[in-house]
Amino acid sequence: MICEIGAFLHKGEGAKLVEHFREDPRVLGIYVEAGRTSDLFRFRDFGSASENDIVTLITKQHETDALFDEVCDVAGIDAPQRGIVF
Repeated sequence: MICEIGAFLHKGEGAKLVEHFREDPRVLGIYVEAGRTSDLFRFRDFGSASENDIVTLITKQHETDALFDEVCDVAGIDAPQRGIVF
């Protein structure tokens, strides 16, 4: 079965994940979209919303646990205000 791992991260962090997983044979695809949010992160820019990256990583089900943990490590999710992985 094919599964997705998703992440909402600060703008620019998605490119780091793409670079990290680009040649990984466990990853069937990794995509980054741009978005804006008014409540996920503290405001870092002027205006009412902050920009963020929406990352989707496609993999086989038996690879998801290890890749999920690796995404969290690369993105630094253990620190406050870094984003969310799901």
